[in-house]
Amino acid sequence: MVPANEEAHILIAEDQEYIREALAMLLRGQGYSVTLCASPGEALAAVQQRMPDVALLDMNYQRDSTSGIEGLDLIQRLRQADGTVPIIALTAWGNVDLAVSAMKHGAADFIEKPWRNDALLEKVHSLTEHVQKLRSSQRISEYERHDAQALQTRIVPQRHLVTQGIEIFGGSTPAGVVGGDYFGVWQPTSDTLHFCIADVSGKGTPGAIIAAMLYASFSTLSSSSDSPDLILGQVETTLRNQLGEGHYVTIFYGVLDLKARVLNFVNAGHCPPVVRRGNGSIESLAPTRPVLGFMLDAAFRSERLCLSCGDRLLLYTDGVTEAASNEGEEFGAERLARVFDGAADPLPQQWRSLMEQVRNHANGNLSDDATMVLVSVTC
Repeated sequence: MVPANEEAHILIAEDQEYIREALAMLLRGQGYSVTLCASPGEALAAVQQRMPDVALLDMNYQRDSTSGIEGLDLIQRLRQADGTVPIIALTAWGNVDLAVSAMKHGAADFIEKPWRNDALLEKVHSLTEHVQKLRSSQRISEYERHDAQALQTRIVPQRHLVTQGIEIFGGSTPAGVVGGDYFGVWQPTSDTLHFCIADVSGKGTPGAIIAAMLYASFSTLSSSSDSPDLILGQVETTLRNQLGEGHYVTIFYGVLDLKARVLNFVNAGHCPPVVRRGNGSIESLAPTRPVLGFMLDAAFRSERLCLSCGDRLLLYTDGVTEAASNEGEEFGAERLARVFDGAADPLPQQWRSLMEQVRNHANGNLSDDATMVLVSVTC
């Protein structure tokens, strides 16, 4: 029997030299590399130098001892060092209770001494193959996580734009390393400003991939059309064609005429943005159609909002309003509208203040990505 990988490494912790050497001879003959240890201390020191693919651990290291206490403790400490290492407990023949106890403490299997060579090799081969696949998958996931994080940093950085009396600032705080929220700001012409905020189905890497598709689509479509209806209609078609059914996006997309101060927007099932007028009154921009992806034939209906000097808008994802305290109380849309006081603070400062209040309410533990975009009419 040949190991799954020529570099597969086995740790043997056994106080009786002749047993150590017999096991080493058997395993080396099958192409495994082997580290031999005579005590738990030696074994723990060895794993600091090189983590094995499989560990064979004797349960008793004290003369005339059959309790297995040292072996059970070694199992636990090795599991703490690396939870992926499969452990085979070496027990005296007929000591079923100790074998069961070893399994409860984290051993993957056990072998009775004296052992059958073919049975031992089969267990080692099976466990080695399993752990190498597991570790390979973990390495791939780590590479994917790093790539997705780098991608999200490029497509969802903080944005701050000031143009013709309009200021806009946005930022996103992912709940994990990679988020599923997206927002964008574009000024395709001197007289128009496009902005959007979205929450895509699927967090982590799948969410980041969909966000990348949105970024690519909106970057192109915003330069060829000022109709939010047309832009979102084409994005929904792309989403369904590329990703199939089961993926959806809630999104608010607005096109602002900088001269007329008129905002044309579509709200596809997204959280209603808050509008705080210069006189202190509050409005909300309710959804105008269902989310993108569920109903391909759903009619798009844009609406118009006239803006005046002193007006401010707050766009957000549900990770903001659903941020919960230790008691389970959500931050909520009403609280968000109250703390969005329309003060004359610079938008970056107001954004940070709002996000700090959300995080403090949740004791710093966001369960979902939190994204906010602020728009101010400064005249």
